[in-house]
Amino acid sequence: MSIGTGILGSQLGLTGGLAASPLSSILSVASWRGVNFYMPNSREAAGRRVLQLYFPGRDDFRMQDFGQFDGPIQVRGILVGDDYVLRADRMRKALLAKGPATLIHPWWGALRCYLLQAGQIEFSEYEVRLARFEATFVRKPPASVSTGLFSGITDTLTNVLEQADALMDQCVLTMRGLLSPAVVPLALASAVNSTINVATGVWNAVTTSAPEPVQSATQTPLAALSAGIVAPADNADTTYADGVTDLLVNVPAAVAATVSTGTTAAIAPATQVADGSQTSVDPAQATALLLDGATQIGTQAQALSVKSLAPADVLVIALVARVGTVAQALATQSAVTYVSQSDAIAGRNAVTGALDDLADDLTNVIAAGADVALGDLSGAIRDARTAVVADISSRLGRLPKVIAVPVPRQISAWLIAYAVAGDTPSDVASVWDDLVSRNNLTHPALAGPGSVDVLETTT
Repeated sequence: MSIGTGILGSQLGLTGGLAASPLSSILSVASWRGVNFYMPNSREAAGRRVLQLYFPGRDDFRMQDFGQFDGPIQVRGILVGDDYVLRADRMRKALLAKGPATLIHPWWGALRCYLLQAGQIEFSEYEVRLARFEATFVRKPPASVSTGLFSGITDTLTNVLEQADALMDQCVLTMRGLLSPAVVPLALASAVNSTINVATGVWNAVTTSAPEPVQSATQTPLAALSAGIVAPADNADTTYADGVTDLLVNVPAAVAATVSTGTTAAIAPATQVADGSQTSVDPAQATALLLDGATQIGTQAQALSVKSLAPADVLVIALVARVGTVAQALATQSAVTYVSQSDAIAGRNAVTGALDDLADDLTNVIAAGADVALGDLSGAIRDARTAVVADISSRLGRLPKVIAVPVPRQISAWLIAYAVAGDTPSDVASVWDDLVSRNNLTHPALAGPGSVDVLETTT
């Protein structure tokens, strides 16, 4: 949607919409978690955390300075248009979301913030097609540089998810930077449509052989991706850019949403319904699917850029699509339960390899002369890689190793399992299951000769 047909356009039922009225020039566009709104005013507290100390028998006092007070940011926003209820519902969901996110402030710019207090959303019968809300944010504090005893104790999993969220924020900001002209050039609009067609072909191919839950979940976003998007005649706000970003990331987001968390219901497995059909997929399977899609988008977009009239723009749009896809892969990978150290290392290498590919793509975009700021995106990719390595490293010490057992002749896998876990009979079945799947044995009675990988038991 654009001004004239979007959040502040013809929704008011006025000729020409608000874009043609004096009001549009005094409203400042802001955003929280990708939901645009207008911020007529904002208030922030800043200063020092000072304690005034008095002592008996003395008329003077002493001051104890406890450091900076980077106070809360109190925001008042308005949502205008025929779809104001829908937009208010989106804002409500954005306010309910966990963790930090980027607040696009019309005066301070992009701020990494937490929602400090519950937001207040207000409707009134005296204000048609308009909703108001108030929210209080606080800036995310900078990373601690403490070297004390507790400086290394961090929630590595939460850090991975926060970095994935930061990557999604950078997707939005990068696309807004690219699609910022008031009138979108024909070559740029063509680059958008061509890259969307590439993404459509990739996801159609990738999801064809995917489990049924993935096919069902991606049906609607795939249809929207196939339909594409039309560049507006008047690109006066970020609606067009956000629409393109949504199209490119909604399919991988739908794939990530199908992931099973391993929760089991009291009556039946949580991943099944009454007729026994599967409703979710294994997180490792979803991660592999997402990384495969990201790789294919990068390969095909590189080939497309050679033939395009706007090669740098194609590379930027494809980079946003890949970053959004890898961000979803970070979320699904964080839900994987690894069996062994080698499995965890393989998972780490797959995700860090994808992040390294993003860094290479970003270098290619810069070399192509893209006219968009990419410094923050580069930093987000680097931070995400560091977070993944830290998270997997924290898990490795709690996982068993995979050992290579020499098998001089072809024997039954049961004999190998008993040899490895015979002192603990309860472990034999699990060792046998892992042995068969890990070595891709076509027949459990025919293992070897050669070296067979077996999961080490605790005993």
